[in-house]
Amino acid sequence: QELLPGAVRFFEATRLRGQPVVVLTNNSTASVDQYVARLSRLGIPVERHQVITSAVAAARWLLDQGVRGPVLAIGEEGLLATLAEHGIPFCTGSCTGEPGADPARFQAVVVGLDTQFTYAKLHAACQAVRAGALFVGTNPDVTLPMEGGGLRPGCGSLLAAIAACSGVEPVVVGKPSPRIMEMALERLEATTPQSRQEVVVVGDRLDTDIEAAARLGLRSALVLSGVSSRADLERWPRRPHFVFNDLEELTRILVEA
Repeated sequence: QELLPGAVRFFEATRLRGQPVVVLTNNSTASVDQYVARLSRLGIPVERHQVITSAVAAARWLLDQGVRGPVLAIGEEGLLATLAEHGIPFCTGSCTGEPGADPARFQAVVVGLDTQFTYAKLHAACQAVRAGALFVGTNPDVTLPMEGGGLRPGCGSLLAAIAACSGVEPVVVGKPSPRIMEMALERLEATTPQSRQEVVVVGDRLDTDIEAAARLGLRSALVLSGVSSRADLERWPRRPHFVFNDLEELTRILVEA
């Protein structure tokens, strides 16, 4: 993986200004520890409490709902490790084909991005949801950008398939859901209306980052070096408060301020 130009300087600028930062990601395929290590290798030192993944938000939501397992987990290493860290017993798609397996034994079905998604997993998830299991998705991203251009299916595409065959829509906890955003505000100790006025959500997607900020009445800054373009901005109903060409421009404003 490669850093966006200006990323290291951006984090350095916020640290020098004494501004706390929380990193949110809708990607549930890696654990918090893996993200901390990855960012550190790229020259961005962060601590565990500064990173929140959609898998963490899903585990927290399940516990808040009184779910203690077992849950049917469809996802990759990051999701499975996070469930285990939160003490939630889970079963992957491989255990659902056992003779006499009862889909009603699952309290919930939790779905993240799974590049090994199969018809068997789809069938197991639909049966469990139909039997009464809660249905939670880590994020709604239907597509993901590929290196070199193009798109690949995202978690939202898997959720759509399960929703179609089960007749139940998922509870989605990742951006733009307020659920993951409230977790970030707790970490920033921005729990009052006055303190929330000091928060700015920085992101490159109008449909997740900027939409998430709008739903909670937070200020937002769109950087145009990622998914959303200036043309997208003209068509989007919820406009960000600030627009920057890239992180370097945003960092320059921070330093000059």
